[in-house]
Amino acid sequence: MTRRHVRSRRAAVVLAAVLAALVVGGLTAPAASAHAALLATTPADGEILARPPTAVTLTFGEPVGTGLGSLKVLSSQGARADTGQITTTGGGTVVHLALRPHLARGSYLVLWRVVSADSHPVSGTFTFSVGAVSPLATGHPGSAPGPGLILGATRFLGFGALLALGGGALFCLLLWPGGLRERAVRRVLVGAAGAELLAAIGALLVQGPYAAGLGLFHSLDGTLLSAVTGTRYGTATSTRIALSAVALGVAVAVRRLPDRSVALTLTVLAGGMAATWTAAGHGGAGELQPWAAALDFSHLLAVSAWTGGLLMLVLGLHGRWDDPVAARILPAWSRLATCAVVVLVVSGVFAGWRAVRGVDALASTPYGLLLIAKTSTVGLMLFLGLLGRTYVRRHQRSPAAPATAEDVDLLRRGVVNETGLAVVVLVVTAVLVQTVPAAEAYAPPHHGTSSAGPLRVQVDLLPARRGVNGLHVYTLGAGGRTVDVAEVAGQLVGADGTTVTVRPAHRSPGHYEDLGVVLPARGTWRLDLQIRTNDVDSYPTTQTITVR
Repeated sequence: MTRRHVRSRRAAVVLAAVLAALVVGGLTAPAASAHAALLATTPADGEILARPPTAVTLTFGEPVGTGLGSLKVLSSQGARADTGQITTTGGGTVVHLALRPHLARGSYLVLWRVVSADSHPVSGTFTFSVGAVSPLATGHPGSAPGPGLILGATRFLGFGALLALGGGALFCLLLWPGGLRERAVRRVLVGAAGAELLAAIGALLVQGPYAAGLGLFHSLDGTLLSAVTGTRYGTATSTRIALSAVALGVAVAVRRLPDRSVALTLTVLAGGMAATWTAAGHGGAGELQPWAAALDFSHLLAVSAWTGGLLMLVLGLHGRWDDPVAARILPAWSRLATCAVVVLVVSGVFAGWRAVRGVDALASTPYGLLLIAKTSTVGLMLFLGLLGRTYVRRHQRSPAAPATAEDVDLLRRGVVNETGLAVVVLVVTAVLVQTVPAAEAYAPPHHGTSSAGPLRVQVDLLPARRGVNGLHVYTLGAGGRTVDVAEVAGQLVGADGTTVTVRPAHRSPGHYEDLGVVLPARGTWRLDLQIRTNDVDSYPTTQTITVR
């Protein structure tokens, strides 16, 4: 086997390892948590109504989509009690489901599944009764695991392809137009464009079953596909399909077109694809828009420039580190990589703060630990990049002192190791994107005690986060023993004056609970309770609670 064939085989192995690592990362990642949270329902969960309601209302913290979701109300016999008519108000944050007239006495089960602004489905159930409680029908929103796994694989295959295509094209445009005549470079660009196209098509087909909780055999369902294309996610993904198809055609026809024109065209197309990734994902939803979208887009471009450039150095130059081509490319690459790293660090710090919001969340959540691992690995990459930059600058200043074989070998190994670490970063990122953000996952329950006359009051609020919480109040007498009181009532008061009434019901000796406390915002809340021990005596107590 010739040396050229050995290098080509190594290039193929490296590229396959990158893509395989991304796919494995996607398949093994836990399901992502949508940003949308259910804040309140009407009727409330477990509420007993004297008269039948005309509709069920669900209020979310962010706009949600119902076109791919499922909302229905079941009677105790399992029959549909809703009309199927769904409307939204409040910019998509409030969902109304009309009910059939003259509902019979008994309990009803509400099953809901909606799609959040970041394209992830969120679901749940609650109940209400008319007149009296009766046995409930059984049911759940449902979710087939297959579409989620396939969607994860397509998402990260496409993400890896974007980095290779965008970074490789930019490298050729700014540093090495002649590199497009290299077979390895052409293979990388064609393969990346093709992988991006296939991943985008797969993502568009699978999103419908994923959002609706159906199996993979619904991927070609025309109704679901039509509903997907009408969403922000569908528009962004359809645009990416068109851009990647054009990019594939340009990459295939690279020999028939001027080098710089091809590199410029592919760079612009890859930039458009990066914008669709931002629009379809977390960067296009949530708080601090449009700054979050702009920085997410910048982050993608910076990562692409850095990692795609490393791929070109490893696969494109074939280890020719001491020839005139490398001597011309390496100084410019060092400057380009430095600029990319600056943008990457700035945008990454903002994205990390937006997803974490606190040191405690960083150290005690899976997302935070993954972010630490990613940051540490990037730090090693920066160290290796600094060594390479030192090498390049030293030989720039002393061109008369040629690099020794040891110097060249050290640089070669440094770049290869830096590329390997980039693969690790991509795998960690693949898992990170599918992990619940630390700011959402971190919600340490509140445990506090205070005095109420002769009693001690212990309060537990779980999980002490925006949305539905469970409030547990324990009244303690002499010796720390639980004692019953006549009534526990009060309210939670937010920093903006918002009040939430709480009426914990007696559950066991000295234990009172309210499992439907809905807190609409994060921040500091004051819990004011009134502990009535008998018909005459009543004692106030106050605790401060941090809601995340």
